Amino acid sequence: IWIGAVGALRHYRAVNETISSLLMAYIAIALMNQLVEGPLRDPASLNKPSTQPLADIYRIGNIPGMDVHWGLVVGVVACILSWLLIEKTRWGFAARIAGGNVRAAQVQGLAVGPLIVGFTALAGGFAGLAGMLEVAAVQGSANASLSAGYGYTGILVAFLARHNPLAIIPFAILLGGIDASGGLIQRRMDLPDATVLVLQGMIFIVILFSETLYGRFKAFNPDLWKRPDLVKGAA
Repeated sequence: IWIGAVGALRHYRAVNETISSLLMAYIAIALMNQLVEGPLRDPASLNKPSTQPLADIYRIGNIPGMDVHWGLVVGVVACILSWLLIEKTRWGFAARIAGGNVRAAQVQGLAVGPLIVGFTALAGGFAGLAGMLEVAAVQGSANASLSAGYGYTGILVAFLARHNPLAIIPFAILLGGIDASGGLIQRRMDLPDATVLVLQGMIFIVILFSETLYGRFKAFNPDLWKRPDLVKGAA
């Protein structure tokens, strides 16, 4: 519901969804911190305010034989279901039309507003699911460390995946591994923890630069000069 407002702002006020979601994230973080440090605070938490720890029955354990919790499986399943929704349903087809050209979707009589708000709310639901997994599998309670800037990494993953939910899986694992290695890099290689951000930034720059080069040279087609009719016409 919270992030669904971003879709409403996008459709009815033409507010960029990236900017509005980031701004609303600050409001959500402030509200969460207020709750954690106020009515939901565990009296036993002194230097690090947090809610009461979850009971063991609500905790999510690791996959047998692996140092990875079941949230990885949930994330993979969520990506597969998202791909099926987008590629194999009429709702997903309509959303792709609206995402490519809003005017064309309106001419076809598609309800663009509900599509945008609905998919935005669905994306917010997945974000909430990720937060639940972080609490239940890693943190054990809600605290200020939950707002660790995962949204920025998520934007980079979405950019690399090119709106393909299946491509999110390898890119999320790659960038998640880089993000999780920050402490290890600091201890083993005596490098600052911000090295992780530098690596992520380098990946973004390389991909962006490669796209720029592709955009410049994609018009070049080696087979073009093998067709005399086209060469004569160009001359």
